[in-house]
Amino acid sequence: MIYNKEITINETDTVPRYNILDSHLHFLDFTQDSDGFPALVKAMDLCGVSEAVVFGMPMVKKWDYLMKDKPAYYLSNDSRCYYYSGTDYILAHELLSQPEEVRKRFHPFCCGFDCTDKYAATQIERLLKMYPDFWCGIGELMSRHDDLTALTYGEGVHMDSPAFKMIYDLAADYDLPVLVHDNISPQNSDKPLYEDELIRALEHNRKCKIIWAHVGVSRRIVMDDLLILAGQLLHDNPNLYVDISWIFFENYVRGDLMRGNVNTDIFADMWAAVIEKYPDRFMIGSDKVGHWADYPHEIEKYYMLLDKLKPETAEKLCRKNALSLIKKRGVFE
Repeated sequence: MIYNKEITINETDTVPRYNILDSHLHFLDFTQDSDGFPALVKAMDLCGVSEAVVFGMPMVKKWDYLMKDKPAYYLSNDSRCYYYSGTDYILAHELLSQPEEVRKRFHPFCCGFDCTDKYAATQIERLLKMYPDFWCGIGELMSRHDDLTALTYGEGVHMDSPAFKMIYDLAADYDLPVLVHDNISPQNSDKPLYEDELIRALEHNRKCKIIWAHVGVSRRIVMDDLLILAGQLLHDNPNLYVDISWIFFENYVRGDLMRGNVNTDIFADMWAAVIEKYPDRFMIGSDKVGHWADYPHEIEKYYMLLDKLKPETAEKLCRKNALSLIKKRGVFE
């Protein structure tokens, strides 16, 4: 094993109340580093996470020769990022090196592809054949991602591009879900300027199940009508699924962006109502990136939302919806 670090995990006093499948977990960070699977399993056990969808990181942050200090994150400095196909091979090597009781807890997705390249689908299929009965999905693929997009070499990415559409067709043929980060709006705009791209992607191949990461938001995206927009998109597109992860929870469910940190549950109540209306289409994820010290906190924050749902809906959000999208592969049986 390359990655096997001894780390201190920041435990909480909360007793795990839900059996959770983490639907969004990066094994590697933007330098392709990781605390490793042994530490990750310990962190998961502390907060009741029995399984996880896991993938690498499709980009690497360049350590520019002019910079004395090496970067740790894509926003560490202004140096560029580039697509890195090796991330999938690192993940496969590390996961397949684990004992069976660890391997069977993880559902690996492949992600190391430049989605502006029409060869991307061919590269994905090659990887599927190289590791048969291993990959459970495709993603997290990067489309519009504010600062990360601006810092990455190459042309801009659009999730309705010809290259992306070829990926959707391949995914439909293999019955694999596709997890895509695609912002609904530019930073500092309150209009869903990129909504049409998402709709065209969903309409291209209805057999392809697309998981929309973070409900289309990231830093500095403030959409007052995001809840209404998400509800309409779910109503109109039966192949759309929603990934509640990263800062979407703080900014929209807890409502930090919308209410100036006033202590109220109104936003969580409204999102709970939408989830109850589409109980089969939501899932929760940590979006931790290679390092697990604060992993229990990232999971337990969801309890305030889960506690508002019907027990059967909470169970779907925690596990069943994600499991319905992925196939258990032969290598884990």
